[in-house]
Amino acid sequence: MDNTQPDDLCQEFAEILGSIPSVINGVCTATNSRTNIHPVVLGRRAESFMFVPQAYSFENFDRDGRALCLGETVLLQEEVNPFMTSLREDGIIVTALHNHWLFENPRLMYMHFESIDEPLAFARKVRNALDLLTTRNVGRSGRVQRSSNRRGEELCEEFNRILEGSMNTFENGVCLVMKSRTNIRPRVLGRRGNSFLLIPQMFAFESLTADGRALCSGETVILQEEINPFISELRKHDIIVTAFHNHWLFDDPRLMYMHFEKVEKPIRFANDVRDALEVLTEKTISSKSK
Repeated sequence: MDNTQPDDLCQEFAEILGSIPSVINGVCTATNSRTNIHPVVLGRRAESFMFVPQAYSFENFDRDGRALCLGETVLLQEEVNPFMTSLREDGIIVTALHNHWLFENPRLMYMHFESIDEPLAFARKVRNALDLLTTRNVGRSGRVQRSSNRRGEELCEEFNRILEGSMNTFENGVCLVMKSRTNIRPRVLGRRGNSFLLIPQMFAFESLTADGRALCSGETVILQEEINPFISELRKHDIIVTAFHNHWLFDDPRLMYMHFEKVEKPIRFANDVRDALEVLTEKTISSKSK
């Protein structure tokens, strides 16, 4: 992660998409949460970016001003096909549609998409599709039982330290830790990619209750040969593996993504996940293509 300020193009890209601009790994990244969706996962309120994300990025321009543009959004089931149709009508490649979680209500789906395009043109096309999504509140939106800020902040700092995050936030009772697997250096659609959307690792806890347990969740990019060893380590700790799948097409090396969850004490979850992460390679993995 880095502290570079977004330039004018990045800010305009994010503004069109109704998102917050930032620069992560040197890449313009725009993020937002669908705050009108109020899911419950494993019986706990789940409103962090982990569960209701919208994220977009662009990088690696060619001489015609086109870049590798990526996007993803959480969707309700009834929104899937209208949103997909709009993207396809504008020539955007739909790369994946799937769940990320289990035992959630309402049922959440996630769509990922990509294009080689001028960033602002891509943003406007995606905006057209986003305008089809409901703005009504979906799910329970009552008060959430929260721990004290001091207790939550202290836990979040320790959670981040254990998981070696590049950045962490604690806001509204939600701790989010983020870092990138920068030893993985992929190409997508023939373009080098360093976007956080390609190489993410995210961990969160929320809905912390008096017994010290919270809804804990995680996601990591993972190589195909790492999937089953990583699953075995997670399952040793009774962590629920909720999905593993691609997010993108035409990527090299082939990138997979694993999602997992558990109601647990956050520090215990962090230690267990750290143990599992030790099976992942630290060697540099690059595209075979030139």
